[in-house]
Amino acid sequence: MTADAARIAICDRIDALDRAQWTAVVEAAQAPAFYDFRFLRAYERQPLQLTEAIYYLTFGDPAVAVLPAYLQSTDDPLGVVASLGLPGRVPGDLILQTHVAHCYDTLLPARPGALTAGLVGSALETLRTLAAEAGAKWFAFLNVDGSGELAGLLVAAGLLKLPIFTRYNKHIGGYGSIDDFVAGIPSHKSRYALRRSYRQAERNEMRITRPDPAGGAPASVGLCRGTTARHGTAAYYPEWLEDFVADAAEVITVIEVRLAGKLASASICLKDPLRFHLWAAGLDYEVTTEIQSAFPLMLLSTVTEAIENRYSIYEAGRANGVVKERFRLEPRPLFAYVGTI
Repeated sequence: MTADAARIAICDRIDALDRAQWTAVVEAAQAPAFYDFRFLRAYERQPLQLTEAIYYLTFGDPAVAVLPAYLQSTDDPLGVVASLGLPGRVPGDLILQTHVAHCYDTLLPARPGALTAGLVGSALETLRTLAAEAGAKWFAFLNVDGSGELAGLLVAAGLLKLPIFTRYNKHIGGYGSIDDFVAGIPSHKSRYALRRSYRQAERNEMRITRPDPAGGAPASVGLCRGTTARHGTAAYYPEWLEDFVADAAEVITVIEVRLAGKLASASICLKDPLRFHLWAAGLDYEVTTEIQSAFPLMLLSTVTEAIENRYSIYEAGRANGVVKERFRLEPRPLFAYVGTI
């Protein structure tokens, strides 16, 4: 670790941070929206999972790296941590983790050249100390891309590597339009499926709108919550998700697809300078009964938004891998890197 990163400051309130320094590091690292000050502030105000404590770490003065960490139960609503097979885990055990389960792209945001074994070692030692003081059994980096530089440094530091989920994304910087995106899918059958669903939707009076997220997007939130409830993870989007959306409105775009005036598809999307994220999604399968496949409505509307606004990467989140790979969204295996107290 360089002398510039030797000083570590820890805050437990985001408003106590130097926002300009935090943002400068996040931008220099090209970190995803999950590290944006506005996303973090919304999560602190409206935590989407019960959170015992939050720590914001800054390395150096001025900062060369930053890291949020959350003391939470291993009984998380999506089963991300509960399914890891942590040795000796019992219900109610605590873990200090970075990032939260609602993030699928975990980094240690650092300025170019600052992500070193020394920096990672210092971060891990700080997390270990904080976890021990809080009575947690483990500390962890969750949802780390296993092919990235950080993954190698965490393994070298001795953390246990555990498979977790797969996320999907697509580099879209070379596409000038949604037609280019569709044409780039090698499978004629998959291209046809996308276009067929879109034509069917147009025959059913399709209308695409973008409600202001500052109002909380209640219709979209309701559909997203209903969809995750059908999949058995109702607590993943709690009742106050609407308040979270309103608080984080500056980094959110909401896209709604209606058929014959009824909400068929809802996409709550995060955005950062590089990426457009399909972060929370909902489908009403009763409204889409005349559509051969409903997912293309969500995919085409959000990819169109991403291409038209010149984003370089389209992030499609986790799960539903068979469908996402069918349309050539690329898999990125994720891992948890866990240390035991």
